[in-house]
Amino acid sequence: MIDDVFDAVPRPDELNDADWTIFFDDLGETGHKRLAEIYPQYEATHSDDLRVSQEFISILWENRKSLPPGACDPLFSEYETTSTRERAGLDALVTALEGIGLTCATMGRELDEGANEADLIFVDLFLGRQQSENDMERAIRRVTELVSGREQKPPLVVLMSRSPRLWEKRNDFRDNAGLLGSTFRVVSKADLAKDGMLETMLTRLASHYEDAMRIARFVHTWDSGLDQARKNFLQILRRLDLPDLAQIRALLLDFEGQQLGEYLLDVADRVLQHEIEANSGTIAAAQELNKIKLSQYPAPHLAGSPDLQELAHRMVFQHVERLKLSSTGDIPQLQFGDILRCKDQDSGAATDHVLLIVTPACDLARCGTENILVLPGSLKPLSARDWSYGSTAAKTPIFTSSDGSRYWIRWNLKGRQTIPLKTLCELLYKGKGYERLGRIREMYAIEIQQKMLADMGRIGQPANPPATFPVAISLYVVSPDARPSPIEIPALTDAVCFVGRGEDPNRVDHLVLSEAACDALRSTIQKLQAQEVHTAAHQSLATMKADLGFFERFERGLINVPLKDNLLTPETGIDNLVYMHLVRNEWKNEGDPVRGNHRNGAIIMNIRDILPSVET
Repeated sequence: MIDDVFDAVPRPDELNDADWTIFFDDLGETGHKRLAEIYPQYEATHSDDLRVSQEFISILWENRKSLPPGACDPLFSEYETTSTRERAGLDALVTALEGIGLTCATMGRELDEGANEADLIFVDLFLGRQQSENDMERAIRRVTELVSGREQKPPLVVLMSRSPRLWEKRNDFRDNAGLLGSTFRVVSKADLAKDGMLETMLTRLASHYEDAMRIARFVHTWDSGLDQARKNFLQILRRLDLPDLAQIRALLLDFEGQQLGEYLLDVADRVLQHEIEANSGTIAAAQELNKIKLSQYPAPHLAGSPDLQELAHRMVFQHVERLKLSSTGDIPQLQFGDILRCKDQDSGAATDHVLLIVTPACDLARCGTENILVLPGSLKPLSARDWSYGSTAAKTPIFTSSDGSRYWIRWNLKGRQTIPLKTLCELLYKGKGYERLGRIREMYAIEIQQKMLADMGRIGQPANPPATFPVAISLYVVSPDARPSPIEIPALTDAVCFVGRGEDPNRVDHLVLSEAACDALRSTIQKLQAQEVHTAAHQSLATMKADLGFFERFERGLINVPLKDNLLTPETGIDNLVYMHLVRNEWKNEGDPVRGNHRNGAIIMNIRDILPSVET
């Protein structure tokens, strides 16, 4: 338990200057004489220096009872009152921890021997009464010291405080102390005092401790492996002499039209990845992660942060600083995967329209084209509903702008166009028309390019006409007692269902009745009286009888048949009133009372598919 309240003596910044003045004024001759005895430098030291001397304050605190009665009260009373109040809450916490079988030790601002063996650390956000940035830095240093050397099996750390800045500072504390999210918790001291809070938090930490240690070992091993991979790569790179680089330039880069610096950075990316993959410790630690049972993961301790989206952005995009390698002076050299943002022609302001360079990389590198093939797209604000995995649409899932705003990009495969290379470069150079936003990594850019090429290679063919299938119609009226009462209409036997698609590719089934069937349906409903239907359907019945256009919808095939069985689907008319409900095939509640809003329609129409007979 780390808190400044456990310090043995007060610090200079915890004592008030005005109280010092009162202390020295009221000390008296006996008090001054006693101070000279216990602190030989007392008489030769100015009072201003005594106030900031930790040595003097420590001696004064330890000998306060040997001074005249009440002499130290003005100086230490506020400190003692605050310490007593804060200590009471922490002593209760220690008692609670010991009550569940844990061995507890306390520590103030100074590092205690043995503290680096603790498995669980409670630490105050500020190790100091002033709650300054220096006090927080002191707490971070103490935790860093306790975790150092234990990276593969770090202690669990609980950050606590009474300060309202606890939640504001939690991420800075965790990151600067080098702590893992899986071994770190944040809780206010007030919440720790609530019944059950401590036990619940510790239970969650303990139940997932082994998985947290697996993550810790992976992070540490990856960090160590990355350092070794860097050393291995540097060893290879140092062997390259200037003549080697000159030959690379003469025999490869001049023909490809690529700069040496950019080429070597590409090589560094791939070789470094190879060295990381070659580290057996990293691979073994990654294999251990497979043992984590993700179906039993704990509830999130903190609300979702944008860190995962940031990881996705870094996977998809190169860093914008990398673009500097693709310029000769101020003249940009366009590359495959570059994203250009269009500017308004009049105001010059940036728009939401972007272009993706999809010209093959070899043509761009070798100046083998006069025109650049681009794919237009639109920046869309990123929200939860836009983050999907099953979509086959041409899209880039995330783009983070320079101001931190997050978007996704919808690409228009059919809007592909060409722009003269010379014109495009001149506009970019002058800062007119376009600006380069970033560059999609090759793998993700190729995916979009392939979708564009697949769309260009589509073969158009006539669509299959809609199919027709016979159906049987049964009609019911919702009676005053809310039960479906059958209506016999022999002419309704002549009905078919057209199966096709609507404005989108999704299936749509249309019910079509013959003229005779439509006349019979209209005649039957016109004869219905209000007293024959449920009171909730009186307005619906009157409006439907007056709406002659409604019955024409059956003849024209404008009635959509439900695609799912046993689902009462409303068919509406004027003022969005429910005229009737349609139900397809099996109707499990047939004969049961009609419930709820289903009583608002006077009619229930049951549409049954007629299966073809099989001759043997």
